[in-house]
Amino acid sequence: MLAIPITALSAEAEMESVTVEIRSRVFIPQQIHLHHSRKTLLRFRNYDTELHTVVAKELFLSDDLTLSGNGAPEFGPEGLKKVIIPPDGLIEFQFTPARIGTLSYLCDMPGHNMQATIVVE
Repeated sequence: MLAIPITALSAEAEMESVTVEIRSRVFIPQQIHLHHSRKTLLRFRNYDTELHTVVAKELFLSDDLTLSGNGAPEFGPEGLKKVIIPPDGLIEFQFTPARIGTLSYLCDMPGHNMQATIVVE
């Protein structure tokens, strides 16, 4: 009889986790890489003393998107438009990237001129 060890991965271990920091009106890093069809936890932490937003239309179209944290979601006729993040705030998007390609996101607060990209491979 042959014994083969089997290791079960927890749901947490299978999930990709990425954190984007907001400091001095900049998304850090400017580009993140995610994996197609892999469950992802994407965090945005605002270290600034002012409000910021995350506007990412393509990201918000995900069928399995859930949002948590202390941000304020804003909805329009087509669904989630953006999330406002307070100073020292944190928002978390949990989703599975369904499309390969590059997605842009930005902060649309007046004068902030912040944008970055997500590359799904």
